[in-house]
Amino acid sequence: MSIVLLGIVLSLNFFMGEKYMVVQEEYKLQLENQLASVINDFGDDYSQILSSGSEDKQVSFKSLNIDHQFPFYLFTEVGELTYWSDIEMVPEFNDFSTSKKYQLLENSRGIYFTQLRKLTRNNKEYWLLQVYPLFDKVEIGNEYLNSGFNPNVFGNDRFLLSGNQKENYQNVYYEEDYLFSVFFRVGYEAPGKSINHTLLIFFFSLLGLVLIIGGGFVYTLWTKGNKILATIYTFLILFCVRIMMLAFRFPNDFFETGIFDSNLYASSRLNPSLGDLLLNVVCYLIVLTMVIAILSRRHVAISFIKFRDKYPYWLYLTATYLLSTTLMFLVFYLYINIVENAQWNLNIGAIPSFDYLKIVSLLVVFLGGAAYLLFTIIGLNMVLFKNTNNQIYPLKMLVLFVSPILLFLLFFNFVLFIAFIAHVILLVAIISFKLYESLFKLDFNTFLTFFFACLIGAVITGAAAYQDLRSDEIRSKVKFANNVMLDRDVMGEFLLEDILARIREDAFIKSRMSDRLLSKDPIEKKIRKIYLAGYFDQYRQEVNVFGSTGQFVSGQGNLKDLAEYKRRYMNSDYATQVHNLYFINSTETNTGNRFVAFVKIQRDNDFLGTIVIELNQQRIESGKAFPKLLMDAKYVSNYIERDFDFAIFDEDVLSYSSGIFSYQGVDMVEILEKEDAFSSGVLLNGYHHLAVEYNDKVIVVSSRQYPNSYILADIAFLFVAYLIFTLLSVAVFLLLTGVNQLRFNYATKLQLYLNFAFFFPMLVISVIALGFLSHSYTEDLHRQYFQKAGIIRENLGRDLGGEQFNTLNKDEINGELYALASATDADINLYLPDGVLMATNQPAIFDKKILTHFLHPKAYASIIESMENRLLQTEQVGELQYKTVYLALKDGENQRLQAIIAIPFFESEEELNLMITEVFSNILIIFVLIFLVFLVISYFVSKNLTHPFKLLTQKLKDTDLDNNEYMVWPAKDEIGLLVNEYNNMLYKLETSKKVLASNEKESAWREMAKQVAHEIKNPLTPIKLTLQHLLRLQAADKLDSGKALVNPLNSIIHQVDTLSDIASSFSTFAKMPQPKNQELEFRNVVFETVAIFYNREDAEIDLQDLTNEGSSTKIMGDPKLYSRVISNLIINGIQAVLEGKKPQILVKLVFEGDNHIKLIIKDNGKGISEEFKTKVFMPNFSTKTEGSGLGLAIAKRGVETAGGKIWFETTSGSGTTFYLLFPLIP
Repeated sequence: MSIVLLGIVLSLNFFMGEKYMVVQEEYKLQLENQLASVINDFGDDYSQILSSGSEDKQVSFKSLNIDHQFPFYLFTEVGELTYWSDIEMVPEFNDFSTSKKYQLLENSRGIYFTQLRKLTRNNKEYWLLQVYPLFDKVEIGNEYLNSGFNPNVFGNDRFLLSGNQKENYQNVYYEEDYLFSVFFRVGYEAPGKSINHTLLIFFFSLLGLVLIIGGGFVYTLWTKGNKILATIYTFLILFCVRIMMLAFRFPNDFFETGIFDSNLYASSRLNPSLGDLLLNVVCYLIVLTMVIAILSRRHVAISFIKFRDKYPYWLYLTATYLLSTTLMFLVFYLYINIVENAQWNLNIGAIPSFDYLKIVSLLVVFLGGAAYLLFTIIGLNMVLFKNTNNQIYPLKMLVLFVSPILLFLLFFNFVLFIAFIAHVILLVAIISFKLYESLFKLDFNTFLTFFFACLIGAVITGAAAYQDLRSDEIRSKVKFANNVMLDRDVMGEFLLEDILARIREDAFIKSRMSDRLLSKDPIEKKIRKIYLAGYFDQYRQEVNVFGSTGQFVSGQGNLKDLAEYKRRYMNSDYATQVHNLYFINSTETNTGNRFVAFVKIQRDNDFLGTIVIELNQQRIESGKAFPKLLMDAKYVSNYIERDFDFAIFDEDVLSYSSGIFSYQGVDMVEILEKEDAFSSGVLLNGYHHLAVEYNDKVIVVSSRQYPNSYILADIAFLFVAYLIFTLLSVAVFLLLTGVNQLRFNYATKLQLYLNFAFFFPMLVISVIALGFLSHSYTEDLHRQYFQKAGIIRENLGRDLGGEQFNTLNKDEINGELYALASATDADINLYLPDGVLMATNQPAIFDKKILTHFLHPKAYASIIESMENRLLQTEQVGELQYKTVYLALKDGENQRLQAIIAIPFFESEEELNLMITEVFSNILIIFVLIFLVFLVISYFVSKNLTHPFKLLTQKLKDTDLDNNEYMVWPAKDEIGLLVNEYNNMLYKLETSKKVLASNEKESAWREMAKQVAHEIKNPLTPIKLTLQHLLRLQAADKLDSGKALVNPLNSIIHQVDTLSDIASSFSTFAKMPQPKNQELEFRNVVFETVAIFYNREDAEIDLQDLTNEGSSTKIMGDPKLYSRVISNLIINGIQAVLEGKKPQILVKLVFEGDNHIKLIIKDNGKGISEEFKTKVFMPNFSTKTEGSGLGLAIAKRGVETAGGKIWFETTSGSGTTFYLLFPLIP
């Protein structure tokens, strides 16, 4: 019923969610609360600004460069900008009103909420403007730059803002101050998820009720022994809850968190997010734990033996191998599923950006691997448990099972072949070393099993990681081939879109084009030197200028006719997304890719002419210096970030190639004849080559082979991750069950101490080494940046510095800057001493409003105010972090600052991450290898060190009063002293044995004499009296009659028989042999002994066997002794019954728990009185008028000698029950 209510609640929220949406007034209230928090943060920033300097100090960047939450700017009273804290947006004084404390500021960069204050410095008043972004208008959108509304303030873009009050607009206030007005249009949503909190609380209450009631019901079933039914109910409850959650998208539609974000991971309807995958795995883990708890019980394995005997042994082995192999493949593809459907990877390259999402992903893979290991071990345990066959047969069956699979994988999927080899090694180890015997004991062998399984799991998932990497590489190469053969140069197209727009707006070009008398050659030179420098150096550049009537004016191209250009290239098949830009790929000409652009130059409404730019690609380069934050999202899908070498073959003849790899130096025809070259690719000379067919041509795309060190690093990284999860799982288990579950002997402790003594210092050293090497690599990377920046400064100082700096115009400076940037493969920005940009080779960053034309405030404080010569700092634009080197360009004569050189290294974060990955992978490989080697070494060392102790332990176990051997130890060490003490103990024991034997013999004879005297005295007395009576009769001559002798003689004979019985009992007790200790089937002993009494008419014997027929009742002991004990107890029970009452003896055989068997013998006699209970098992005690009183003493001695227990329970007048308890053989 609770589950039904849960579904109703979710459906109400799903189908009637719109009725719970907040009204506009609540939208406004939520907005006011958010802005109130922003204003409070403004206040915190303002307090820090005030504390950064006193009122009598002058304004400086150095004093105002404080840690702040939001950007702020300082203006003089007349509107001069004196400080800026941010370079992504710098407002102008005319953008805001000085009469309003709170207002909206809108410019080309976005819309901002601002607060204006007065600030006094050095007796001057300044305007302090603090800003908070509401809407970003940046022209480019990608993974680093997000344009549009601020998601912390607005839920979507269905709103309008106004700085003044308007009709139908909601007025937003802070306390009594008016901020701005907003109009929420139809379809607007508040930030975050729209949640009905009442419904949510009700849902969790019902969910808790379901879990409490269902959990209680399952717990009751489990404790009562209905474990299978409890497991089924658990599965049904979890299944129903999860199905309803998935059907109504809970919690995805309720909580805005990364783990439930489908944009980060989604693979299917069952796993629409990583959080859902984790919940599914946790549910399956709960059910799996219950199944394992059932299968790991001893009686299940014993019961399975009976079932196992019905079918051939090979069938069970094959089924177990098939189950284990299926689970291995599931783990392999589980890893691939996660990395293919997620926005992250799980190999060694993910280390620098490791976060909780990757941890959760690894946890899911680990849990899948744990299921694979546990089911494999339990399956083999059930098949191999108590099997009389040796280990050779299961191994032979394993060879027969895996051979065809290995052959298939060897030829069709070598990576999966490696993973399967690891799986086979795990199976061989489990069978050969009987790893299933120590799985649930939690001793050192258990940990070794877990460590070994972690290694196997790391190899399997490491192979999966490599296969995913190879698959991703193949997809990238196919995409690259399509771009080369079918599509276009995406990066070139993107750059040309901006270049053509700037050429159309270039004032110099317009001026030259409008004056017919001026030469047009400078136009061509400027386009080559300024606009086409850098990335397009890989193209042969032809620039032709045509007049307004189409006449040829200037250029070096072969075509002099504009009409011919248009006829040849203005083809819809060649059109790109950029207007009047055409792309002809290399398959059309076999001469490389070609761009042809037609740039129409206009001034006002006058058409001035056309510039035709023809770019013929000579080689393909990545344009590494080009910042990725300039790549718009519409181009990203077709952009291949990686560098590939490639070659085009036409009918097996090389027609074009690009890159480092020499396609002429190898027999590519032989490679192209292989089928793998077109599917998975082939490896040759350290490169991976993939062939892609296009019509009658083939393009071969090549890249360097994935380093073997990275493959090992992936395995090492996964091994360490699984190791950590394993130790955490064991720790949680111990917290729940108690630390006493650990069973560590001396050898185990010694191994742990050795490992800890080695690995803890090694771990510390590894961490220190990692930090040191990372710092060293970082410093080296910084030195490279400074070295490169120094070269640039030297060249700029030579070409631009000194007196000539003031004589050069902007175009000349830009020309030098472009040439130097192209030569050094770097981006260069040149700032004037007032902090304003003068020239750059990447004007798009500034033209598209990504950055402003102002120098970074920290660089301003360091280079301009503090007169430093250089500065290296980390900067951030959007989500992209990078390093920037600032250098002072000074006049060589007077050291006057002429300009500030800024060289941003946009790839610096990736380079540093690559170095960190390199260092971490090397240390990780070394650490894991040493860990494994030392683990093996410590095992054998501890085994060697503990061997004498094991030998001594065995000797101590075998030590008794007979046949003890002395030990010999050649070394005079601690073990030698221990052995010497052991030998001394044996000598003292031998001496004591002789004395004890003598004393015991005398004591035994004394005790025996007393007992014999006591027992014999009773019958001798009536014999003496009878004989005396006969003597009196003889003296009276009354023995003549034979009748007179009959009774006395019968009495004497009876007493003599009694003496004979007493003598036999004492002989039996004295001569009772040492019981044998052998394996026996206790059920058979009981049946055979009780069968002797079935023919007795004077007693009723009832035998009840409550053990399962076919189950094992094997114990250790002497079958003859146990038969005598059972017989004595039955006879005693019969004799204990009063006359006139028929004896009834109940013999019952039952299991006591999983490890013991109990025999119950109950009579209906008179019972044992309270005063005799403590004397029952004494050798000379008996409640009967006849007998020696040794029967129960013999029984107790025999049972306890075999490791069993014997006791009784009695009720006066109702009878006595004797219990015999024996441990079962495992």
